[in-house]
Amino acid sequence: MESNSSRVFVIAAFIFVVLFFIFLGISSYKERERRQLEEEANERRIHEELEKETAHNIDEVYERVEDAFFNSYESNVYMRAPGDIGEDKLKEVADSIDPLFGRVSLYSYTTSSSQEEGLDPVYDYYVGVNFDLYRTDEYYVLEAIQNGTAIPSALNNANTLKDVCEDFLNNNINDSMTDYEKELAVHDYIINNCEYAFSDDNDRTEFQAYGALVNHKAVCEGYARASALLLRLCGIEANLVSGDAETSDESGEHEGASYVVLPDGQVAEGHMWDQVKIEGNWYNLDTTWDDPISEEPMLTYTYFNVSDEILSNNHTWEEKDAATCNSMDANYYVKNNSFFEDDASLKEYISSQLASGSREPIKCAYKEADISEEAMYFVFDYEGIDHYSYSTHGVDGYTCLELVFNP
Repeated sequence: MESNSSRVFVIAAFIFVVLFFIFLGISSYKERERRQLEEEANERRIHEELEKETAHNIDEVYERVEDAFFNSYESNVYMRAPGDIGEDKLKEVADSIDPLFGRVSLYSYTTSSSQEEGLDPVYDYYVGVNFDLYRTDEYYVLEAIQNGTAIPSALNNANTLKDVCEDFLNNNINDSMTDYEKELAVHDYIINNCEYAFSDDNDRTEFQAYGALVNHKAVCEGYARASALLLRLCGIEANLVSGDAETSDESGEHEGASYVVLPDGQVAEGHMWDQVKIEGNWYNLDTTWDDPISEEPMLTYTYFNVSDEILSNNHTWEEKDAATCNSMDANYYVKNNSFFEDDASLKEYISSQLASGSREPIKCAYKEADISEEAMYFVFDYEGIDHYSYSTHGVDGYTCLELVFNP
């Protein structure tokens, strides 16, 4: 009897051990399955998070930067980008922001040594790209006036600039004006209210529209940014152009290479002006060079809507970065019927003005003409003229003339 009991006990113990190990096996399998599912879920989450940060091509890189700049107002944007895009292409993205609106002040390009197994080492890995974004006061002013977007209260200069721009629009612009007339109002306002000078506060505002429109002191970048800002607020397309400028202008007002000395003593070469679209055509507009450096305030229109052909006599720029300006239809002198192709037409115009009894200064431009003392002696045929003075400025084939009688 004991022998049978022992046998039953052994069998039962064996079955228990077998069942125990089966249970352990099943539990271990389920644990491995659970862990595998967790790992797969975690990998999916990681992949989804990475996907949110990933730009798959250069167009998506640009879209992410543009969205951060214009829509989400972020100051920093990070993304993963394909390693084959290259740093040069990423720099093009950084340079693509409209310089009137802002810029990418800093960007970094970080590669990683870890790559997924089986991926091509050149084309199938990603790099980290970080863009730091800076928005200008001009951007906030445009958004505020055109779209009603509030300017952050901490941006004191932007809020002050907005007030000045609104005053200009209210006092100088109306719906009945043509784009040409609005551009002329912008041109004259800036030249009459700004001088070529550095800020008294050493705050670099002379490089901004704020310097030209609020402090009334600016260098070429400040003139150009102020012009572009007011033009865009008038609904006129206008872009900034960077390049170099050099002239042998007879007036000597801008003779030599263009450069500015920064507050820290460094010399920055280069020049900036605008391109403006009027009635379907693009023109060059240089308000800096239309504001002569002289003791007496003067309004000149030498560089009011000139073609590339004329501007290239003393300005250089990257053509790929600018519009093509091949029209003179909206040039100041052409528009006012005071640009003359030959000597006879110029003399006829001067004679008609004097014959009408006017002794006001005559401003005109000519392509070719003889304005020597002997050639101009005919002006004394008109009553009341004892003497005259004249000044010229411009380039070959486009000389601007101002005649003043009995000065």
